[in-house]
Order: sequence, then C-alpha cells, then structure tokens
Amino acid sequence: MAELDETIRKNNLFFRQLLFLSVLILIGVVMLRELSFIIGSFLGAITLYMVFRPWQYKLIERYRWRPWLASLLLVALALIVLGGLLFGVFRVISAEIINIDFKSLLSGLDGIVEKINRQLPFNLIPATYLSDSSAYLTKAAGSIINTTYSFVINILFTIIILYFMLANARKLERRLGRYNPFKGDNRQLVNKEVSDIIYSNALGIPIIMLGQGLTAALVYWLFGIQHIAFWAFLTAIAGLIPVVGSVIVSIPLGISVIMQGHVWQGVLLMLCGMLVIANVDNLIRIFLNKKMTDTHPLIVIFGVFMGIPLFGFWGIIFGPLLISLFLLLVKIYYHEFKLMTPQEIKEERLDDMASRSRKGGMRLGKRKR
Repeated sequence: MAELDETIRKNNLFFRQLLFLSVLILIGVVMLRELSFIIGSFLGAITLYMVFRPWQYKLIERYRWRPWLASLLLVALALIVLGGLLFGVFRVISAEIINIDFKSLLSGLDGIVEKINRQLPFNLIPATYLSDSSAYLTKAAGSIINTTYSFVINILFTIIILYFMLANARKLERRLGRYNPFKGDNRQLVNKEVSDIIYSNALGIPIIMLGQGLTAALVYWLFGIQHIAFWAFLTAIAGLIPVVGSVIVSIPLGISVIMQGHVWQGVLLMLCGMLVIANVDNLIRIFLNKKMTDTHPLIVIFGVFMGIPLFGFWGIIFGPLLISLFLLLVKIYYHEFKLMTPQEIKEERLDDMASRSRKGGMRLGKRKR
C-alpha cells in the first residue's frame, strides 16, 4: 500500500511539473511573439552590457560612484556613439545616393555581356541582368534609409534596456547564476564562451568596418572615384559578408573604370581591392588577437547567413554565437550524461589545449615578424 501511494505521489508530481512547464512555455511563446520587434534591441543591450560591464564595476568599486550614476554615464556614452554613427550613415547615404546614376555605372558592362553571350551557344548572362541589377541597386540603397529610420527606434529600446541592466548588474548576474542549469566546470565553460564571443564581435566588428571603410576611402580617392563616402560605406558593409567580402564593391568599381577607358587604373583598383582592402580585417585581427576568439570560419559564415534574417544587424554577432552555443551544448551533453569515456574526455581536452597552444604560437610568430 505504501509503495502504491509513493508511486501515485511521484506520478502526480511528474504531471504537475509537466503542466507547469507547459504553461511556462505557452506564456513564453506568446510573449516572444508579441515582443518580437524588441528582440534586436534586447540582443543589442546584451552586447553593449558585455562591453560596458567592466567600466561599470570600476566606477562603482574603485571610484565609489552610485550605480545609477555610473549607468547613466555609460548609457549616455553609448547613446552618443550610436547616435553619431546613425547620423553619419544617414548623412552619407542621403547626400550621395541621389547623385549616383547606377544605370550609367553598369552601362559599360553591356558590351562585355553581349560578347560573352555571342561566344557561347547559350546566354550565360541574361540580357536584362544589368538593367535589373541597376534597379535592384537603387532599391537596395534606398532601403538602407528606411532601415536607418527603424534603427532609431531600435536604439531607443536598446538604451533603456541597457540602463536597467547596468544599474542592477550585481543582482542580475546573481539571479542568472542561480537559475543557470549548468554546474561546475560546465557553467564556467558556457559563461566564458558566451562572454568571449559577444565581447570579441562587439569590439572587432566595428573596428574592422572602420578600418576597411577608411582604407577603401583612401584607395578610391587615389583613383579618382566619385562619391567616395558612399562607396567606402558600402565596402565596409560588404566586408562583413564571409568569403567574398569587400571585393563585391571594389571589383565592379574597377570594371566600371576600365569601361571608361582607364584600363591600368581599373586593373590597379581591382588589385588594391583584392590585396589591400580585403586584407585589412586580417591585419586588424592580428592587433586584436587578445580580444578576438578563434571562431571557425564555417561557424562565422553559416552564423551570419542565419543570424541576419533572424536578428537583423545584431545577427552578425548572435548568429555565430548560436551555432557556437549549439556545438558547446552538444559537448556538455556528452560530458554530463557520461556518453563519453573518461579517456575520450581527457583526449578531447588535450586536443583543445594543443589547438590553443598552436594558435598562440602562430600569433606570437606574427608579432615577431
């Protein structure tokens, strides 16, 4: 009888827990659906929180500032930076886009397309490709302005969320620590992985964009390209695209210069685009190697392609983060539930240590050179 009562009690507990989790999931899905417009702001606030967190603690602990005052200062700094960036981008696009004739820019390629199609038994490039491309470029450039307007609202929500996160940083981290499902080494591993990837991308992406944009502006100025600010901005944006990167902009510009009769200038412009502008990010990563994580290129490629449709601009950071976390959770799952033998776990850790050691040696070698 006692065993039957214990079984009934356990079953009741299981079904109560299942019902409770179902209600939680249902409410969470409803909240996520209705607040989906704010997801980008929330992710942006997390990113900025990881950047400003050390400064917040330094102001509070070393200089004895009030938490609300330190938070207000850092939020004002973030607002100035983001607002200045937004204003600069909008001014560049709105001032330059009305003066750019994309049709004339692509018209010189008509002859090349026609020759290629004549030499082949089929049309490798459709005849309407360039006209469609010019219309698409005009539409895409115009949509950037609309995105800029929506980005204003995104920034406002980001700043509000960031203030409350910084003002309650200690309490927030303590509570998140209590509800962290991971224990021991796995908890530290997850915390470090998330922190490193967010901080790395939040620091590295803006600096790389700025470096490529300034380098592109200098190269375009040397070759007499018109509307330098606009093309440098597009080059900096294109540099975020894995594999192809900034050559999406520099190669067509070089071809357009050749079509205008300046063959050597066009060839040199394309070479500078492939050898100089495209490699600025690699040079910057050498100087930032202490702050940049060694994320596998495939994770970055698939993460960016997945993250941008999901999270907008912040998907550049959180797309690779999601894939990295998925792979990390797979590893932790195998460790937690003993699906790997102690010898396999030890070998895996030795492989990770050896990999980090090789990368550290490579970085040291780069510094010496």
